[in-house]
Amino acid sequence: MKILLAGASGALGKQLVPRLVADGHEVVGITRTESKLGMLRELGATGVVADVLDPDQVARVVAEAEPEVIALRHPG
Repeated sequence: MKILLAGASGALGKQLVPRLVADGHEVVGITRTESKLGMLRELGATGVVADVLDPDQVARVVAEAEPEVIALRHPG
């Protein structure tokens, strides 16, 4: 299953991405900073930079990734 995961480079995301990948899922991880793309790649995810509070950026990422599942975490 292809999963789009917001907050993939955060504390929870860093734990969740490897588990999803180990279970055979293709993970596209959203991060706010380009510097974290390498870490996401090391965890087995494809990283994309976007601000999940910006509807246009989220729409772009969803259109490009074409995920089957979208997992968002409310910031704060």
